[in-house]
Amino acid sequence: MDVVLSVVAEVTGAGPHRLTDSFYDFGGTSLDAIRICLRVGRELGVDIPPETLLDSEDLAAFASAVAPAGGAR
Repeated sequence: MDVVLSVVAEVTGAGPHRLTDSFYDFGGTSLDAIRICLRVGRELGVDIPPETLLDSEDLAAFASAVAPAGGAR
């Protein structure tokens, strides 16, 4: 989950964020979602469509959705 919080803070230029924050709470845009999903996907070695972030209730739900079978980093 740390990788999600780190990437979100870097991409949005805002932070620190909590796992209970919604992507929309800090003014996330569709372009931010694309950047976040690409970077988190690279870190975790998975493909993440932006809809995964856009449809997540909060950052914890997003992190759970993208976590590899071995658990989130």
